[in-house]
Amino acid sequence: MEMKRATSERSEALDEQASLIGSALLAMDQPPNSQTIQRLLVGSRLDSSQQNGSPRWINIGWNEQDLQYYADTNVNLLADSESEHARKSWENSDEFAVVGHFAAGPVRVEISERAGDVRRAIRREIIIHVLSLLGLATIATVLVNLALVRLIVKPTRLLVNAVQRISEDRLAVPRIKCLSRELNTLGQSIAEMSESLANTEQRRALDMSRAERIQRHLLPQSPTVPGLTISTHYQPAEDVAGDIYGVVAMPDDIWLIYITDLVGHGIPAAMNASILKMLFDTASMRGGSPGEVLQRVNVMLPGYLMDSEFATAAVLRWDPATGRLQLASAGHEPVTLLSKDGTSSLESTGLPLGIDTDSRWKTTEHWLQKGDRLLMATDGVAESHNVNEQQFGRGRIAEIFAGSVNEPLDDSLNRLVGELGQHAGNLPPDDDVTILALECNSVGGQRLEVSHPNHLRIVREAVA
Repeated sequence: MEMKRATSERSEALDEQASLIGSALLAMDQPPNSQTIQRLLVGSRLDSSQQNGSPRWINIGWNEQDLQYYADTNVNLLADSESEHARKSWENSDEFAVVGHFAAGPVRVEISERAGDVRRAIRREIIIHVLSLLGLATIATVLVNLALVRLIVKPTRLLVNAVQRISEDRLAVPRIKCLSRELNTLGQSIAEMSESLANTEQRRALDMSRAERIQRHLLPQSPTVPGLTISTHYQPAEDVAGDIYGVVAMPDDIWLIYITDLVGHGIPAAMNASILKMLFDTASMRGGSPGEVLQRVNVMLPGYLMDSEFATAAVLRWDPATGRLQLASAGHEPVTLLSKDGTSSLESTGLPLGIDTDSRWKTTEHWLQKGDRLLMATDGVAESHNVNEQQFGRGRIAEIFAGSVNEPLDDSLNRLVGELGQHAGNLPPDDDVTILALECNSVGGQRLEVSHPNHLRIVREAVA
């Protein structure tokens, strides 16, 4: 439909051009010759370079004389033979012609264009028009995008980055000012939320710092036990730990050394660990074997733990006068013993604490000599993972401890801690890590200074 309309308009335009040429010829005083007509056609801008690139067939008649011109980039008069050939070629074209006519008096003017040429010219005009519209649309899109970037996209990106910083605990987020009132309100809300979270985190960090100091204060400060050298390593997975250990002076110059591990870590486990230490210190003061101490603790513990919570523990009873060492373990990690007979793994002798109030624990007995060593640790050591999800392992603990038997006890423990750190790399701890290394330095009576659980310094005379 559009092409038909354009063709009709083109035909009317050719009629108008033919009329202008015919009127010019009629106005001449005498019949024009071919050169005069050619100059007239050129002056009428009928070459195709000025008319959409469409070649034209022009027939000029004056009385009985006919002249044919072919206009492409120039206007050329055709000879009779050329005229006849061109006319046949034109007439044999499978495209119909668009023709403009003029006839008045002795003058006849006929201007023809091939419809295909007209259509191509129209298509070019349409394409140019469409491209112009696309260009304008592109410019408009760019301008709109620039406005959106300034008003929405850039501020939104800043707001998203601010929220992401908050999610990463980087709470110092400044207020973001936006041109949009809604985004500006959102930016203000994010800044206020960030400030509130920062204040809350500051208070939490202060509380956790106090809790950490309190928990470490509950641990024996540089524990000193007659006949033993003790070296310790204590590393919570978070600010506070579910691991705890203790040294208790029992009646008759007997010493109790224990290590416990509550399920989980963090604040809940740390609270339970503090309760468990109180129970162990209380149960130990009544004397008895390590198995009996575990029984007393196990009966009292369920009143403090929630369902599904439990604890493991290893308890040593040490007699410095005789070198007698008794052990009971409630589902705890094996205790490694290094003696002149080699390396021994002292396994658990019963269920973890808090599982069954009727549980009983077997107590095993060992005799230490000067130079013998023991290693007690929580499962955070053996189960420490590296980037390949490989555990450190119990065997490696015993191997490193035995391999450094000729080094001072502190150096031996530091070697184990160093190997553990290299294994974990930059990964944060999976669990709390607590290690007690003990060495028998004498058996028999001598005067020693010891550390009581309530941190009062007392002096006892070990009796042979």
